[in-house]
This record gives sequence, structure tokens and C-alpha cells, in this order.
Amino acid sequence: MRRRISLLVIMLLALVGMARAETLCLVTEGWARLTDEAGTALVEGVKDAFPVREGALYAAGEKGKYRLYDARGSLLGDTEFAMIDDAGDCLIYRVGRLYGALDMTGNPALPARWTQLVSDGAGGWLALNTDPLDEAPDNIYHIDIFGNAVDTGASSLNGLAWLSDDRMPILTADGRCGAIDGRGAWAVDPVWLTLGPFEGGVAKAADEDGLGLIDVNGASVIPPIYDWLERSEDCVAAKDSTGIDVYSADGRRLLFSVAEEDAEVALIDRYVAIYRDGKTRLYDLNGAVIYESERPVAFAPGVDGQLIASDGKWGEVCVWLMDPDGSAASGRCQRLVPLMPGRYAYMTMEGIEYYSDTLDGVQTSWNYDSLRFGLMDGAGNELTPAEYMEIRAVGENRLLMISEAGVTLADGDGNVIKTWLTPQTEAATGEAGGGATG
Repeated sequence: MRRRISLLVIMLLALVGMARAETLCLVTEGWARLTDEAGTALVEGVKDAFPVREGALYAAGEKGKYRLYDARGSLLGDTEFAMIDDAGDCLIYRVGRLYGALDMTGNPALPARWTQLVSDGAGGWLALNTDPLDEAPDNIYHIDIFGNAVDTGASSLNGLAWLSDDRMPILTADGRCGAIDGRGAWAVDPVWLTLGPFEGGVAKAADEDGLGLIDVNGASVIPPIYDWLERSEDCVAAKDSTGIDVYSADGRRLLFSVAEEDAEVALIDRYVAIYRDGKTRLYDLNGAVIYESERPVAFAPGVDGQLIASDGKWGEVCVWLMDPDGSAASGRCQRLVPLMPGRYAYMTMEGIEYYSDTLDGVQTSWNYDSLRFGLMDGAGNELTPAEYMEIRAVGENRLLMISEAGVTLADGDGNVIKTWLTPQTEAATGEAGGGATG
């Protein structure tokens, strides 16, 4: 364990002290680059890549055959893997159907011999060595830092999940749920019908009486009396036959209640949307109504505390940005995608209206080949025209903008930094060599 922690500390200190540009992972179909923020290649000749730990570790190669690289593009170790995940204190990788672990420098910490493997958060692992997808319970093993495996005595019908708050929900052979700790010992007795992951010291649980929240020791925080209960990072909403109760994220404070029977509820960050009789009300966590509509309005998280609101069908000009006070921050678009602080991709697409006898109304036939994205700010101002097939954030102030002309790296205002030809654009234009412009 000390060796793994020391290596991690050394690597992180090196990264902090290194004056370097941000590493960007640029990927589209059949084409990938790891570059710095100016578009200079750090790793060449790869077809696929993805961040393992943003700013520090990356996997690159081709699907099913990846290698590990650091933020400077240097190869770490010689392990080839099909997939890899950052477990915090180690990297869990898969070769074929078996899992093993690497340290943060890419060196093997545990051979790939296990059918499932997760870090215990303290230098060891929890593992299975039987098929987690069949209908038989699987014995759970604890593995220490030396690779010694011990049967914990616990078994699971639904495999292993990541530990959070040193707890892992487990489904037992008799169909009951409990939670084990990082050593594989029972921490919450298996007495629940369902049990969700622990976050912030609490988890959603259900018994024959209803849904509630429990703490890491299995004690009730919100009694299991509700017909419906959901959590966000900011709050918990629960519903029974009398109405809706909204609690703090840890479930220990009742924030407000709404006496609405037969209402539907949705949580969007620190907002609660309540729907009844085709009408919409949006509440903040003080219980104040910040927006009302006589028709159903769907909400999604935006950036900078904004929401993306929509009151029509997909493709229609029915989507707008809403500020935290409920006021409109933009005009209406066909679709909005959050990218980074103060930036959204907006969509345009052509359609033809027709009358449907089957649906007894006017419908729209959308031309998906005409779908394009442009860039706008949080006030609805257009920064680039809608001429890209895709726009996505790839760094702190960097965007990947994909068009028929190739793949463009741009800053947050849409200014072009560099453009590459992809295999698709080379074939379409008859050019070769993957040259760059900009």
C-alpha cells in the first residue's frame, strides 16, 4: 500500500510542478489525437482515445487494444487492455473478460485473473472469480496489497459496484439487499427490498412499507413511508398520497412541503418541478415558485446555474435558457446542449409538416441530414453559425467542432485553432496525409 501511495504522490507532485499546456483528447469516428491546447500532437497513429484521469492519464490505441499514456504523451508500462477505469488509488483494467489492477505509473499491481474487481479504497480490492451475470450467487473475496485473497463469507447475486462512503450495496441469494464495507464485512444488514448507492452518508432504501433513506449503519434517516423518492446532489424529494416533501441532500432537514395529490415530480439540480393537470410549477429549495406554466415544461441542467427549458416536441422551436430566478435568458431554439461556462451548442434542422390521418393532426417529417450545430453564449447570442455536425467541450477553453470539412479545434468563442482532415473527409475530398490548417 505504501508503495502505491508513494507512487501516486510522486506522480501528482510532478504534474503540479510541470509547466505544460492542457492535454486534450480529440476523438471522432476512426480518428483520434492526444494534443496540447494548441493542437500539437502528443501521441500519433491512434484510432481511439479517452481520458482515464483528466489532465494526467489517457488510454489510446484502437477499440479493444489500448495502452496507457501520461499527460505528456509518454507510454506508461507495457500492459495492453480492452478497457480501464480510475479507481482513485489504482487503475482497474480488463483483458478479455478478466480484470486486474495497475498502479498510477502503469505497472501491474494485480494480475488480470478476476471476473470482477473494485478497489477497497485502502490499498486492496474486492473481487469475484465466478460469472457475475449468471443466476448463481458469487462469493466475494478480499485481496490485500500482496495479492492474498480471502473469502469474505458474503456473496452477491448482482455482482460488485464501486464503493462509496466505504459501502457497497449487495443483493443476497434470498433477494434481500444490504451493504458490505471495504473489507467485505456486512455493515448494513440485508433486510431491504432495494438499496441504492451511498452518497453523502445516506442511501435510498425500500422495504414492504415504502421508500426512505438510511445511513451507513442502516439506521433510518427518512422513514420508509413514501410511495416515490428520488435524490439529486442538492435535495431529496419524496411523495405519498398526501403530497410532496422536499428534504436537504442528506435527508436530515425538511425544506418544504407541497400538498399536491396525484402530481408528478422531477428533480433538476437544486430545483423541483411539479406537474399536475397539464400545468407546471418550478420551485427553488426555499419552496418559492420561480416559474409557472399552463402547459408541461421539461427542464434539464444548463451551465452557470441556468436551466434548459422545453415546452414542445423534439425538433420544434420550443427550447430556451432560463436564469436561476426563472426568467428567460435566451430566445427559442430547436435544441440546446451545455458545453462549458457561458457556452451552449444550438441546433438547427429542416422539417416538412404533413397531416397524419392516423394521429389526426399535423406532424413534422424531419430531415436528419440537415441537422447542424452552432455556438451561442448564455444570453442567447450566436457566436458561430450552425454549420457543424457536432460540437463538444474537450478542455477548459477548448471545443471540438466536427464538420464535413474535418475536425476543428477552437477556443470557447469558436475561433479556429487548428483543423485536421479525418479518414472520412480525406475520402470525400480525395486528399491524403491528414494535413492540418489554421
